[in-house]
Amino acid sequence: MGMLHIDVRAPLSVGRLPIDVHLGNLFFLFSVEKILDILTCLLMQQNMVFVSADISLLAPTIESFMALIYPFTWRYVYVPLVPSSCLDLLEAPGTNLYGCHNSSLKKISKIPGIVAVDIDTGNILSATDECHNRASLPNDHSNDDEFLEIPKMPTDAVYILKQELRKIAMNYELERGHLLTPLSLSEARSQRADFHHNCNSQIVAAFFQLWVHIFCEVTDFLKAEKKHFNREQFLESQAKNERSFYSKVLHTDMFRQFLNGLINKDADWGQSFFRLLPKVSSSGRLCTGIPANRLSKAITKSSSGCLNQNIADDIPQKTTTFLLPAILGVKHQQVHFYQRCIEELGNTVKADSSSSMQATCLYMKALLQIANGNTIEGLETLNELHVTGSKLCPLTLAQKVLESISDKERQKLEKMDFFKHNSMWRNLGTDSKTFQYSNTSTVSIDSVPKRPVDLEAFAKHVEQLDIAVDSEVISRLFHALTFNKETDDGEQMKVMPDVFKRFYDVWNKQESDCQQVSACIDKLDWNECLLKVSALVKTDYGMGHIGLTQKRLFYFEDTTGEYREIIQLRDIDNVEKFNWLSVFSPRNPALRIYSKVKGAKPFRVALKRDCDIWSAVIKEVWSGRLISVQEKDIHLLQQAARNALIADAFLTSFQDSKLSWTEVMAAATNLCYFTNLMHGAFEVILSMDDISSSFTLAHRINPSATESERATVEALLYIAGSAANEDSQSSKLWVSLGSNKVVVYDVATWLCESRLISVESRVVMYFVDYELI
Repeated sequence: MGMLHIDVRAPLSVGRLPIDVHLGNLFFLFSVEKILDILTCLLMQQNMVFVSADISLLAPTIESFMALIYPFTWRYVYVPLVPSSCLDLLEAPGTNLYGCHNSSLKKISKIPGIVAVDIDTGNILSATDECHNRASLPNDHSNDDEFLEIPKMPTDAVYILKQELRKIAMNYELERGHLLTPLSLSEARSQRADFHHNCNSQIVAAFFQLWVHIFCEVTDFLKAEKKHFNREQFLESQAKNERSFYSKVLHTDMFRQFLNGLINKDADWGQSFFRLLPKVSSSGRLCTGIPANRLSKAITKSSSGCLNQNIADDIPQKTTTFLLPAILGVKHQQVHFYQRCIEELGNTVKADSSSSMQATCLYMKALLQIANGNTIEGLETLNELHVTGSKLCPLTLAQKVLESISDKERQKLEKMDFFKHNSMWRNLGTDSKTFQYSNTSTVSIDSVPKRPVDLEAFAKHVEQLDIAVDSEVISRLFHALTFNKETDDGEQMKVMPDVFKRFYDVWNKQESDCQQVSACIDKLDWNECLLKVSALVKTDYGMGHIGLTQKRLFYFEDTTGEYREIIQLRDIDNVEKFNWLSVFSPRNPALRIYSKVKGAKPFRVALKRDCDIWSAVIKEVWSGRLISVQEKDIHLLQQAARNALIADAFLTSFQDSKLSWTEVMAAATNLCYFTNLMHGAFEVILSMDDISSSFTLAHRINPSATESERATVEALLYIAGSAANEDSQSSKLWVSLGSNKVVVYDVATWLCESRLISVESRVVMYFVDYELI
């Protein structure tokens, strides 16, 4: 059997746009000057919105500009089409890029700090009515850029670009005239795709050359070994009329990423960029010996001959050939085949400096290692893939592999450095199997009821699905799910199957969403649990998401990976609802969170229809934390977090129902137990003995926290640990309960370490030989 050739193309290749776009159409919509102004706004990371009466033009136009800024990349909020119901997102601060229908153009023009691009007229509009009226005139565009303060690019580089575009336009017409008439539909499609691909490659190459000439002198002021770029000296070396452009661009995050690519020299565009650098003299100026007015023409003549071919061949067509070993039909050769593939992929990773190609090969290598039974090696390769920052890392697969490994493999895995030092594995491991021993049989019922269930049957379902085990919590949930049911005298209340299923579906979805976000955020503590994640919302920090744990409220942006702590729950002073006034909506439900920290400003977040839900969830966890600190009982905080999860799932499941939202919120009030306590019902009357004990009490534990009924503590055993070395065990507290169960606590964290169920006989006293300990 012959060798099978597999061409693996880098996923970030220039010229391969995510949608079928012909870049030449961009020049029918905008003049070259306007295109350059829009590119300048993108490099300055302006808050921008593209508008058009034809919404089908939005995504192709924006994607075309995304291709022209290469090697720069847009790593910020990008929404190609904003629905009319979400237009208030345009008012969010930060670096955002939107597309919307031009019917909202008048309202958009009132938003301060936003740059609007009208695709239909080819104009750049300001955020004031004055500039909007001026720019809307088809014959008066002279003052738009001045009012918008869009700096002009260096004239020499712009001249080179225009010369290249003229050549491309001429070649475009000549090539169209020489195209052969296709004989079939498939041939016509193939011919059209090849023609557009070649044209796109030439246009991208021309703009790539533009960026090379604009930033060619950056390398003279860049010390790669020290990872330092001297901005001040670079600006002083530029002409006075060009400093405005450079000063606006050099301080952006996009330029910082560009510098990282030059320093690391592992970017896909690095080799082409350095090869196309014009010759620079020791003074930092282009050394050609030609007068300034003829400089651009000379550079164009010397470089354009090979430019298009270089960029088109090196970047869009960059491929790596991976040769599969010969496939034999013998069964025992399967392992050998996998090993050969793994070896070849490892060699490819070492030989290819492209980060995107390395990520692709690491992904394939990890899958083959896992398929070959080398689970630990496969997880280590996935860790290497995750460290590179690639979004290819399959977190769901990693979670399943962790759950499937044996206890011996897990012990080996936990000793490895990559597993200890990468928080991703700790987050994924929080849901892995725990070691519990049970001699009791589980309830033999369906997970989700298929018929109406009373309180007793409802409790069994809820316990089996691990929603709650406390009888009081289950009773409150039962009455909440039946709040709108009316029964005759003597008839029992029952939860309908569709109501239970809707609640449980929301419970699972929110748990899954939190797990995916937790695996991507390494800023949380090891014992923190993500309770709720918002959709894309407008905040004081910009467009992004907010997350809630039992310790803090934080903001994160999933495209850039930005993480900012909003507030620690212990520092919250008040949470109030208000209407965030906006241009698009006079009533935009939002939350304002006040801090006890002196000088801290209130944090605002526009949550819209989820505002009531977030308010209830935050207040319940916040109240539970305050009470747990006062009572010195960490289990109260865990119970508050459980209450918040249940209230969240309950409210979300009834959000789209036809029931009165006021009645739904009233039913959810009973689920927020600690919030009710903080609102007046929390009155602790202490005797003198209680007061003295409260000062000496260091920590309070509840061994029956996970039981449906409270059990008596019949015996306690404290075993002191040893700090002789790192592998020594910490102190343990063994608790014997009257329900024939033994609970073991780790004194260092006061967390339940293990739970021994169904002890053969009730333990009344422990007899310990201390010489053996």
